[in-house]
Amino acid sequence: MTSEHHRKLLQKLKGLVTNIKWTPEGVALLFKALLRRFPSASKKDSSHPLTWMMKILHTIEINYITPSWKSHKGQSLIDLVQNKTITDEELNKCLSDDREKTLEEIIDEIDQEQLNEVDEKLLRDVKDIVSTVHGNSTIPNDGSRQSELKKMLHTLCLAVDRIKKYKPRLTQMVSWCLMALPETGRLIQVGTGEGKSCIIAMFAAYQALRGKKVDIMCSSSVLAERDLNEWETFYKDLKISVACNANKFDENLKKCYECQVVYGTAEQFAGDWLKQRFQRMDVFGQREFQCAIVDEVDSLMLDKGNHVVYLGSDMPALQHLNPLLAFIWATVNQCSKIYSDKDSVLRAAAEEVKHKLHFTPCELSKAKSRCYIPGFCLNLVQAKLKIWIENAYKAKTMTKDHEYIIEKHGIVPVDYSSTGVIENYMEWTDGLHQFLQMKHESKINGMTAITNYMSNVGLLQKYQKDGNQIYGMSGTLGEKAEINTLEKIYKGIKTCVIPSFKRRKLFEVEGVVVEDESTWTDTISDVVIEQTKPTTYRDPRAVLIICETIKRAKDINRQLQDKVKTSLYINNNMDNSAIFSKKLEAGEVIIATNLAGRGTDLKVSDEINTAGGLFVVQTFLPKNARVEAQAFGRTARQGSPGSGQLIVCLTHLSQPLQLHVLLKTLLSHFEKKIDCVLLELLENLFVIHLEFYQRTPNNEGIEDLASLLTYILTENESEIHKAKEARKNNVARELSSYLKNEIPSMKRKESLFSQYLEVLDCLYKPSNDNPAASDLSALNEYWGSNDKPEASVLSALNEYWGMWLLTSFNDKHSKEKPEDRLKGDLKTAIQKLRQGQSPLSNPYHNILYGNDLRKNGKFAESIRMYDKAIQMDPCFGAIAFYNRAFTSLIYQNTKQSLGCLQSALGDLQNALKSVQFQCDQYGVTKMYFKQQSREFSSVSITRFDEHLENKYKVLLLFKENIIEAITKLQMAFDRGGSVKVDEKLVYFLVPSVDYLHLVGLPIKIVNVLRSNDPLKSLQLTSQPSFDIINELECHSCLGLTHVYELDTIFSLGGFISKIFQKILK
Repeated sequence: MTSEHHRKLLQKLKGLVTNIKWTPEGVALLFKALLRRFPSASKKDSSHPLTWMMKILHTIEINYITPSWKSHKGQSLIDLVQNKTITDEELNKCLSDDREKTLEEIIDEIDQEQLNEVDEKLLRDVKDIVSTVHGNSTIPNDGSRQSELKKMLHTLCLAVDRIKKYKPRLTQMVSWCLMALPETGRLIQVGTGEGKSCIIAMFAAYQALRGKKVDIMCSSSVLAERDLNEWETFYKDLKISVACNANKFDENLKKCYECQVVYGTAEQFAGDWLKQRFQRMDVFGQREFQCAIVDEVDSLMLDKGNHVVYLGSDMPALQHLNPLLAFIWATVNQCSKIYSDKDSVLRAAAEEVKHKLHFTPCELSKAKSRCYIPGFCLNLVQAKLKIWIENAYKAKTMTKDHEYIIEKHGIVPVDYSSTGVIENYMEWTDGLHQFLQMKHESKINGMTAITNYMSNVGLLQKYQKDGNQIYGMSGTLGEKAEINTLEKIYKGIKTCVIPSFKRRKLFEVEGVVVEDESTWTDTISDVVIEQTKPTTYRDPRAVLIICETIKRAKDINRQLQDKVKTSLYINNNMDNSAIFSKKLEAGEVIIATNLAGRGTDLKVSDEINTAGGLFVVQTFLPKNARVEAQAFGRTARQGSPGSGQLIVCLTHLSQPLQLHVLLKTLLSHFEKKIDCVLLELLENLFVIHLEFYQRTPNNEGIEDLASLLTYILTENESEIHKAKEARKNNVARELSSYLKNEIPSMKRKESLFSQYLEVLDCLYKPSNDNPAASDLSALNEYWGSNDKPEASVLSALNEYWGMWLLTSFNDKHSKEKPEDRLKGDLKTAIQKLRQGQSPLSNPYHNILYGNDLRKNGKFAESIRMYDKAIQMDPCFGAIAFYNRAFTSLIYQNTKQSLGCLQSALGDLQNALKSVQFQCDQYGVTKMYFKQQSREFSSVSITRFDEHLENKYKVLLLFKENIIEAITKLQMAFDRGGSVKVDEKLVYFLVPSVDYLHLVGLPIKIVNVLRSNDPLKSLQLTSQPSFDIINELECHSCLGLTHVYELDTIFSLGGFISKIFQKILK
C-alpha cells in the first residue's frame, strides 16, 4: 500500500468530523478500536488492514452512523467494534439496518425540533389518533372531534390500501393529523421521497368530504397531471370529483372548476381568476377560495412569491417604439466601445438618444436618422427611457444558456438559480426582452403595458380572507429567517418539520472551493471518475452532476463524455423520458441543471445502493440552503444510502461572496500560518507512523496514532463553510428587503388593481344607485350599447390604466396617495370617454371609436372621431385618413358629390404620405439595428430580417391599395361620376398567392389543437409563415379592420356638370 492510500484513509477519518458530526476525540477512539479489532477480523478476512479499515469506514459513511447512533439493542458503534464476538458481516448488517421509526420516535423528534410550532396537547392528540388508527383499535362513537378525525383517517387509510395496495406510513398519518387538527393553515416539511403526494391526496379528500372546494397547486403542469392520474381512482372511490386545470379551455375549464378538488399550478389558478374578474369570462362559476394545498410551498411562497401572472393585452400602437429601442440598442453598443465603465456608457447613451428623439405631431425632417415617436407615448418614454437604456446595457452582459435560451419561439428566460425550468410563457419587461431579441437578431415582440396581474402572494392571501386555509408541503421549508418571513407574510400560519420514516443516510462529503474554472472542471472530472470506478472497498456508483446553467452543464459534458457514459438533462421542452424510464446503473452519469433538483425522482439499481447510492455533485453554491438541500434530496431517499459534494469555483460566486471568502481565508491563513505548516508535518508523520505500525503492531503505536489523529482532526473552518456563512447572511438581508420593499409594493399594486376592477364592475353592471356607474351607463348610451361596453371603449380604459401604472405608480413628486391619485385620474379618464375622447390622447383609440360608431350606423359621428384622431397626430394618421375617406364615400352611397370625392382624394393622399412616413421609420429601425456587428449570427437572412420584411410588406400592400383607390377616385372626379365601394376584411389586403405557403399548415394546426399543448401553439404561431397574418391582426387592432376597392360609376349628368364648371372657371 502506498502513502497515497494512507492519505485516503486519513481523508475518510476527517470526513467523520466534517460530515457526520463526530468529534476528533470520538474518531480517535473509533480508530483505536478498529486497529485493535483487525487482528481478530483478519483471521476471516485476508484483506490488507488498510483495505479492511476503508471498507468499515465506507459502511459507516454510507449509513451515516453518528456518534449518538444506537443499534436496535442499544449499542453504540464503538461498542460494536470493540465486541470481537460480532463478525464483520454481522457488524455491516447491523449498521445497514433501515427499520422504520416508531410512532414514539417520530413524536419525540417533532417535539425536539426547535423550529416546530406545536404544543404538547397537539402532539398528544396526534399520537392518540395515529396510534388508534394504526393499531386498528376501536373508535368510540362519542361524537367528539377527536373521534370524528379518527374515523376519517381510518376511512382514508382504507381507501389508500384498497386502491394503491399499501398502507400509509406513520409519518404520513402524523402529517395528516398536524394539518387536520388545527382549524388554521400549516406548512410542513416532508423529506424528499417520503410520499408527499399521498399526504396531499388524503388531506384534500378530507377537506372535500367536509364540503370544501380544494385547490392543489403543484410546481408544474406536468406534475399536476401526473399526480391527478396517480390519485384519480382514489378520489373516485370516495365519490369525490377531481380534475386538472392544465391545458383546458372554455366549457372544459368551467367543468373543471365545478369539481371538488382541482389540481393545477399557481399560474393557472391566477390566470383563470383573471379571466373571471378582468375578462369577464365565466370560468370559476360559484367556486370560492376555500382551501389551498401547495406542493413545494417554499418555492411558490418565497422564491416565486413576487412572480406575477397577467393576461396579455393588445397594445399594437406601442410597436411605434421599435425604432427608439433599435436606436437605444445601437447607441449603447457604440458607447460601450468608447467607454470602459458602465456609468459613462449609460450617461453618454442617454445624451445621444435624447438628442435625436422627436415626438409627433411635428415638422418632419428629411434626415433618415431621425427617430419619431407618437406624442401619446411622451409620458411613457420620459418615465421609462432611463431604465430602457439600463436594460439595453444589461442585455449585452446576459449570456445565452445562462439566463435564457433560444427556442423555436424565440428568446426564453431560464429560472437557472432555483428550479432550472425554461419559462416558455414569460417575457422580461421594460424592453429587456426586446433588446435580447435584437442581440440575437430574432423576431421583435411588441412592448406592452400590464393591465391585469396576480402575484403568487396575492393569490395565496385570498385563501386567508375567511380563516387561514393555506396548507403546504415541501422538502425544504428553510432556516429560521425564511420561516419567519413566511409567517410575517401569511399571518397566523404555523410550520412543522416531519422526521423521515427511516433514518436518513445522506453523507455529504466536505465541499471545496477552487480558485479558477480550469481547476474546477478538473476537480469535478476527478470526483466523477473516482465515484464511477470500483475501489478495493466498494463497487462503482452512478453520479448526478447539477450545474448552475445550461452552458456549464454542456461544458462539463464535453469534458466527461469521452471518459464516462453521460446523459444531459437541461431542457424541460425536450423529451427526457429515457432518463427516468429505467434505473440508473453503475458508471452512468447524468449532467443536469437545477431541473434535476426539486420534484425529480431518480431510481437506482440495487447494486448502486450497495456501493453507497447515487453520488450527487453540486457544482455551484446555490442561492440558498433550500435549493442546495433539494439537489442533495435526489439521493439517500426512503432509507437508502447516498452521498453528495459541493465543488464550487470562486470566480462563479457573486462579488460580495467572493470578497467574503477571500477575506476570511486571508485572515485565517495569516493567523494560523504556523499551525498550517505544523498540520502538514503532523499528517506526514501520521502516514509514516501508520506505515511503521503496520509492520510492527503494538499498543504504544495505537496510542501515538490516536493522539496524532486527534490533533490533525481539529481543523480550521473550510472555505465552503465561509461561503455558506456569507450566503446565510445574504439570504437574511434579501428576505428583509423582500418584506420591507417588494411585499408592500406588490400589495399596493394589487390594491390598485382591485380598485380598478371595481370601476370595471360598474361598467359591466350599471346601477342607478351609484353615481360613477350612472356616468358609465351614460357612456354606454353614447356608444349605442345597452348591455356591455364596446370593446374599443374598454380597450382604451384598460390601456389608460396600464400606462398609468407605468408612468404614475412611482410618481415621487406627487404628495397624493396612489389610491387617491388613481381615483381622480380614472374619473377624468371616464369623463373623456363620455365626450368621445381618448384618455391617453391616443389617436388609435379615436379610430376604434369611429369604427364602433360606423358599425352602429352613426356615420357622421364616426367621421368626427376620425377628425379627432387626425388632429391629434396626422403623422401617424394613415388609418384615420383612410377610414375617413371611405366612411364618407359609403355615407353618400354611390351618389357622392364632387366635394365628397375631392375630400376623399385629399384624405387618401394624406394617408399615402403617412404610410410612407411609417415605411421610413421601418428603415430607421433597420438602419440602427444593422449598425452593430452580427456577432451572434452567421446567416445572411436572420429571423429579424424576415419579421421586419413581412411587416414592411404589409405597409407596401396598404400603399398599393391606397394608390389604386386614388387612381379610381381621380378618374371618377375627372369624369364627374361616382364610385361604388367594395368592403372586405383587412386579410384581403394580401393577395391570395401570398397565402400559398400556408397550404400545409391546416393539418399542423389541427394536430396542435388536438394536443391541447400551449407550447406547440406558441411555437407554431411564432413561425415566419404567420408573420403576415399577425401583422394584419395588429393593423386590425389599430383600426384598419377593413380594406376597400372602388369601381367607378359613369354619370352623364355629372360629366356635363363637370364640363360647365370648367367653362365657368
